[in-house]
Amino acid sequence: MDIKELAQNLKEKLGLGNLPVGMYFSATKPENAISFKTKGNGCILPLIYKSAQGKMVAIDQDTTGWNCSAFYLGYQDWIFDGIECFLSDGVVNGRAGERFIKTSLQAKSFVESYKPKILNTNVTVFKPLSDFEPDEKPEIVILFVNADELSALVYLLHFNAPESDDRIVTRFISGCGSIVTLPMKLKREGKMQAVWGMHDISVRRRLPKELMTLTMPYELLIEITKDMDQSFINTESWKAIKDRNTKNADLGE
Repeated sequence: MDIKELAQNLKEKLGLGNLPVGMYFSATKPENAISFKTKGNGCILPLIYKSAQGKMVAIDQDTTGWNCSAFYLGYQDWIFDGIECFLSDGVVNGRAGERFIKTSLQAKSFVESYKPKILNTNVTVFKPLSDFEPDEKPEIVILFVNADELSALVYLLHFNAPESDDRIVTRFISGCGSIVTLPMKLKREGKMQAVWGMHDISVRRRLPKELMTLTMPYELLIEITKDMDQSFINTESWKAIKDRNTKNADLGE
């Protein structure tokens, strides 16, 4: 099964409402890719979400959106002065902190733990998995999913490993950190794990309320879909859930 067939098979069998998205690095910006026109002008997650709706998105060091995106995509080694106060209970530039972390000291330590060791000098590209050519390979695959679709993926991840307790990880981290930074960090450490993300309170209000994300190395996606036709995908239980999602989508819910 080539990458286009894999993408189509995954979307059809799970009845996904959004296209699986592949991310890769490129030396140049692909033609027809959309991006922010300048740096510092918006949250990057709604832009990446457009890839799950058929668009190709390209981000480089000059079009990273807000500083947090530039940091979590590896283009700069700090977010901004006072980020530890912003994440806790301080005041930065007249704006009250988000109170995500109890103290500024804890917040500073947390941000430091994700500092890139080497700055990203490439273009970071997101596009539907179905648009990849046979000679192209994504680093990771991002799935924007609702609760039913997420549950199906959790079961697929454990179909051949029912006793595993580390196939999926979820952590406190920003939205873009959960779909790029942490998955890539784990992959570079040789860990084939999926990251359940999009818990970021400040970002969730910018996306449809039912969406979460599950991001994994492309190699792991290949592994879990290899035996998919032998799994629950063909049972009446899954058919009922898939039909329910399809009906809700038709009603615009």
